[in-house]
Amino acid sequence: MKGGRFHLLTIGGVVLGLVLFFTDLSRFSYVRAVVVAFNTVISPVLNLKEKILTETEEKIDVYLRTVDVSRENRELKERIRKLLLREKELEACESELESLRKLLGISRGFSRLDYVVSRAVYYDPSGFDQFLIIEGGKDRNLRERDLVVSKDKVVGFVEAVFGSTSRVVTPLSGKFSCTVVVGGRKKRYIYRGGYPVGDLLHVRIEDPVREGDRVFLIDTEGRTPPFLLGVVEKVRRGKDPFFKEVKVRPLTDPREAEYLFVIRRGR
Repeated sequence: MKGGRFHLLTIGGVVLGLVLFFTDLSRFSYVRAVVVAFNTVISPVLNLKEKILTETEEKIDVYLRTVDVSRENRELKERIRKLLLREKELEACESELESLRKLLGISRGFSRLDYVVSRAVYYDPSGFDQFLIIEGGKDRNLRERDLVVSKDKVVGFVEAVFGSTSRVVTPLSGKFSCTVVVGGRKKRYIYRGGYPVGDLLHVRIEDPVREGDRVFLIDTEGRTPPFLLGVVEKVRRGKDPFFKEVKVRPLTDPREAEYLFVIRRGR
């Protein structure tokens, strides 16, 4: 009933307006008085409505801006948290490198590395990953025995240089050999490559080489930092009673490296 009465009142108002318009009754003073009274009553309501709408729009706008700012603040906090974690990781890496430098007796004064960024274009089809072909050769001034690394790990040495490509022999190949240190100790050994593990040569029976020790390739001239080559997998008494037989498993998988860095030596 209430809804029906409201519709009837609305229709009545419309009809009254039409009658006033077509009959020109508004020229009578009592009609004008009614219209003025009606406007007097309705105008404050309309003004209040307009004010409420304006204030509501402003509050909604403020709320939306506040929500956006809160979201941006959360995103900034997350970015700051990640940066702080990166900073702590960097500090930990610097500390570890400094400890390793002291243990190995390596100078801080590494010369500026002369390197070329490359990538693999062909792999050993035998599946033993004893070699790979990389971009860059004589066209990029690469030479035999240039060191190839991925991040902090050894990938191999340049074995042969062609026009625009080079062949790299990996630590899984018997052709690979280099000077290494074990577990951060100063004593140097020779690593000879092999599949699936290589050999650490001339390890005396009293040398504290243990399974799980990390093996680092080092530059005997001290121009480059040490790079991780592998980990000691097996230690046992050798045929010679004065030496141990030590097996080292290389840690780098050439097929997983996205970018390779060829460190050009002897320039």
